Amino acid sequence: LDRWRWLPRDLGNKYIIVNVPGFHATLVENGVNRWKQKAIAGKLSTPTPQLSAMATGVILNPWWEVPKSIEKEAAGKKGFVPVKGEDGKIQRWRQPPGPTNALGQLKFVMPNSKAIYLHDTNARSRFNDATRALSHGCIRTEHIMDLATELLGDDGGEWTPDKIQAQLATGKSKQANFVKPVPVYIVYFSAAALNDGSIVDYQDLYGRDGKAMVALNEK
Repeated sequence: LDRWRWLPRDLGNKYIIVNVPGFHATLVENGVNRWKQKAIAGKLSTPTPQLSAMATGVILNPWWEVPKSIEKEAAGKKGFVPVKGEDGKIQRWRQPPGPTNALGQLKFVMPNSKAIYLHDTNARSRFNDATRALSHGCIRTEHIMDLATELLGDDGGEWTPDKIQAQLATGKSKQANFVKPVPVYIVYFSAAALNDGSIVDYQDLYGRDGKAMVALNEK
């Protein structure tokens, strides 16, 4: 309940909420779940933070900008491209669009201080795992193309399913914007109420509950 209090009183008529311990991403509109699929969150060494952001669109056929924290995993390996500065030194590594790209076919554009976002994946079999704490912090989302297609078409959007598929077929990176931005809330509810009123308990993946309870019990 206290974690609910950390969120805005009004989440909006339409929003995406990702409950990390539950490993699901849900699109809610007018209080009803419009779309819900499995999600993969950060592993214990790279936990997904709690945050809110505004999603303005998606990037189709995205490049993956390899985070500094895991740069050693990509440096010099096949399929990764170095970005050099004026002095000729390598500043960072990128992975171009394609079937091996870690972001899959698209990523959400949702600027935030943690550089966390929802995206597709090229390893979709991992959605079958029961405990899906496997990423470097971002949210891999099952069937995210369906979600993006719905949101891009909302409010008379110009990005029709055919236009989206045509852009994907080019293999080139392109940003497609929603007509109206969509709030995204990444939350950490280790207990949650289901539609039938029952309560479900999820694993406290990152061991955050103990610290929160101590803080709540301080006088």
